[in-house]
Amino acid sequence: MGVGVHIVFDQVLATYLLVVARLAGVVVTAPVLASSFVPRLAKVGLAVILAAALTASLPPVAVANLLALALGLVLQFVVGLLMGLVLALFLAAFSMAGQLVTYQLGVGLAVAANPGLLSAGSFLAEWETLLATFVFVVSGGLELTAEALRASFVALPLTAGGLPVGGLPFVVGLFGTVVNIALLVGAPFLATGVVVDLAVGVLARAVPQLNAYFLALPVNFGLSLLVLAAVLPLWLQIVPTVWHHAFEALSHLLALWEVRP
Repeated sequence: MGVGVHIVFDQVLATYLLVVARLAGVVVTAPVLASSFVPRLAKVGLAVILAAALTASLPPVAVANLLALALGLVLQFVVGLLMGLVLALFLAAFSMAGQLVTYQLGVGLAVAANPGLLSAGSFLAEWETLLATFVFVVSGGLELTAEALRASFVALPLTAGGLPVGGLPFVVGLFGTVVNIALLVGAPFLATGVVVDLAVGVLARAVPQLNAYFLALPVNFGLSLLVLAAVLPLWLQIVPTVWHHAFEALSHLLALWEVRP
């Protein structure tokens, strides 16, 4: 009797540790959760509590030895890492768009530190990232992330011996999608910069004595502010759509991982 209880306890403990490892991978990369603005103690507490809730709904996993447990922990961490990375890539699209625009404006050297994301970027990149993060939170992104985590244990159980082949190439392929989104978000500003540059080039040829390129920076910057005011309502419609595509991509990843009998 005592031996049986001990075996069950070991299986439940192993299951709990594997769940925590997958949650840790998500916490390391997912938007909001990966931010250093969230205290580490809160991250640990969230992982511990959510793992306990998920473990109660999962069948116990038998682990042969400590080496098998260690390999399983690494595998589950990678699974969570890839899940969080899918969402993080779509967030990075907004930062990339802001960087493209600021370089087009000629103010790319004006870099602001972001301790929350452990990075540094232009003011517009930081602003777009904060806007996208705000929409992610208010539109239920954290709840959808938790739901995707729960679904991941159905698609890829803890007993799975490895990652399906299509998972990693799919995540890598998302980089092209992210670049396209960044170009789409920054397109109005990039078009404005091209028009201003062409006008300055014509002006410089027509009036060589005028330092036209010296005037280009304030004109470009002023027009970009007007464009920003004009496209802001459109952005507020685009950002939720981008997050919708992000969770669709996450669902596709889970479908690729799904273990079929």
